[in-house]
Amino acid sequence: MEAGILRDQLANLAKGVFISMPIGTVLSALILAVKLLSGGGPASVLWFTAIALINGARVVLAVAQSDAADDRPEAVGARLSLYGLLALASGVAWSFLALLSDGYTTSQAPLYLIVLAGISAGSVTYGTSYAPASINFITLPLLTAAGCVLAKGGVENYVLAFTILLFLGGMIRSALLGQSRFRETSRLKYEARELAAEMEGNSRRDPLTNLLNRYGLEQAIHELGLSDGPFVAMLIDLDGFKSVNDTYGHTVGDDLLVKVARRIEDHAPQGATVARIGGDEFVLLFSAGRSRQPAGELASTIIAAIANPDPELNSVRVGASIGIYQAEKPRLTEMLLKADFALYAAKRGGRNEYYLFDAGLDAALERKNRIERDLRGAIEAGRLCSWFQPLVRLDTSAVVGFEALLRWHHDDHGAISPPEIVTAARETGLLSLLTETVFLNCCAMIGELVRQGRRDVRVAMNLSPRELEAGNIDDMILTGLKARGVPAAMLEIEITEEAPVDRARVDEKVGHLADAGISIVLDDFGTGFSTLVSLKDSRIRKIKIDKDFVRDLAKSVEDQALVEAVIGLGRTLGIEVMAEGVETDADRMILRSLGCMIAQGYLFSAALPMRDALAFDAAGAEVIFEPLRNPRSGNAA
Repeated sequence: MEAGILRDQLANLAKGVFISMPIGTVLSALILAVKLLSGGGPASVLWFTAIALINGARVVLAVAQSDAADDRPEAVGARLSLYGLLALASGVAWSFLALLSDGYTTSQAPLYLIVLAGISAGSVTYGTSYAPASINFITLPLLTAAGCVLAKGGVENYVLAFTILLFLGGMIRSALLGQSRFRETSRLKYEARELAAEMEGNSRRDPLTNLLNRYGLEQAIHELGLSDGPFVAMLIDLDGFKSVNDTYGHTVGDDLLVKVARRIEDHAPQGATVARIGGDEFVLLFSAGRSRQPAGELASTIIAAIANPDPELNSVRVGASIGIYQAEKPRLTEMLLKADFALYAAKRGGRNEYYLFDAGLDAALERKNRIERDLRGAIEAGRLCSWFQPLVRLDTSAVVGFEALLRWHHDDHGAISPPEIVTAARETGLLSLLTETVFLNCCAMIGELVRQGRRDVRVAMNLSPRELEAGNIDDMILTGLKARGVPAAMLEIEITEEAPVDRARVDEKVGHLADAGISIVLDDFGTGFSTLVSLKDSRIRKIKIDKDFVRDLAKSVEDQALVEAVIGLGRTLGIEVMAEGVETDADRMILRSLGCMIAQGYLFSAALPMRDALAFDAAGAEVIFEPLRNPRSGNAA
């Protein structure tokens, strides 16, 4: 900082020279003219020449300062000292004005004193950054003038000499104050710059690991672009990290993140960029040419380093999954998007796996992007619709209900599965629109059933707890039923317990729907979270045994025991039990023998367009399988 302050002083002093030196030269020329007109001799010319040469040297020094390359503190200090010496030389020259005016006794003496006072004040004004230069210049001429005036004797001269001394004192004080204020202003400027640089640095850094954050990564990508390609992006996500926080607390979890950061840095190629962009998500960016290992081999090394057991974590093992993308040019958004897609492919393969983004993933990503782009248009144009799969009584083959299932035949990609549709809707913010579309389709189906006099048949739609938690779907459903005059008792809401959510909020909305007479069905029973606890909820009217327990039921004694236990629980609690995924007559007979009276599945019928579903007769139907196997959506379908 001190070096910067010295440079500011020097720059300000040089700037002032270009103003004060011409003025000083003009004033000295004025004095020379007066002397020559009053009969002055060569001494006046010599005096003016000396002052002009010194002023010229000071201007040359100022010009040289602008071209000076050496800005070390000692070099800058030496140039300031040279300014002070030249100012002293100029002060000595101006002191000889006393000789030219015979000790300020000539008739022109008042003019000389006025010029001397003005040039002294100007020196202080234009040299505030460096006090020695001003003080060296004004001290000797003013002291000489005061001494000459004092030597004349008389009260008036004594007062004038005292005034000159007061003026000198004031000028010295002003010079010192000016320098102090200039240095303080300069110091504050550099402190502000340092603070801004520190804040800028902090804004780019993750405070826990001191790695770059997302913003810092965006800045660093430009520097990476100066290297030779191709470039590799590795997206590293920890496996099992949540268990560390849950078991040992966030302090231990934070310590683990720091250790992981150091392990990644230890194995990163030279010149690589490492960042933490999420809770347990890291990014490694580097030029492939600087790595001694192929990307896959390096990923395996990093996974092994992260998975190395930590002695502080006895009951939890942390691993890592890595998605890798390689590109010729470092475009951060593209690299992270495709590395993220590869990461999820790695996670599907299990823990401690890596996956390199390839042509297959590229096609899958293009499919995903196309589906997301076209989804809204498909909904609005009615190309995305609901088909209805019958629910059948096993003892009478009567149709007792339908489940609404999403169907969309894309122009380029063919049949899009309900999970893909729901995921795309969630990613694009269209989930509420999709749910409303399914609800309206259910209302239309119920309306047709009412017109046929089939009020004992119910129509089910799927909702996830996350949908209930996030929006006002309950209000939308109840308002829609009332506006269309649809009997609430004919609508069922199938809820999958797919993830822990805000139970209180979900319970409130479920209660709102149940109180209106809508049946609440617990879907995919046996695969969610806390399903046994949910059975205690008096609002649950029905549970659906998941297809994984029903398919090939006749061949599995264990599944038969589980299904029988669930049916017994339902009977005890007064909850209706039905099975989904029935595909063989043997499974149908086993279910009936165990006491399950309602089922759905390909044995009876796949999902059908509304007109075909309304005309479906389970007793005489020949099963027609859909091209899309197992098409159920566990969410908004």
